[in-house]
Amino acid sequence: MTDQSEGWRAGDLAVCVKSTAWWTLAGQPAPGPALDQVLWVAAVYEGVALEGGVGTALEFREFANELYPAAPYFRKVQPDHSAADDAEFVALIRRVSVGASA
Repeated sequence: MTDQSEGWRAGDLAVCVKSTAWWTLAGQPAPGPALDQVLWVAAVYEGVALEGGVGTALEFREFANELYPAAPYFRKVQPDHSAADDAEFVALIRRVSVGASA
């Protein structure tokens, strides 16, 4: 895994960190994600020609058929892998209510 790719995969969540407007390569205004918008990654493309060279591009469910440079405009939302020791959370996983015998 390279630093540039950040290990992006379809199904990841990405947060947009770009605070300026989006533009096409032809210099026209373009629709795109807003600052702090969380998006669902539909597809990842490696080796794509981008304005700053070759890199990783992301396609989002919310902007289908459009590609956006992964770096430096998006950060992967990292899931929380902390221990699940909360009794109610564990009960939900086990599909039993708290206080019920398993």
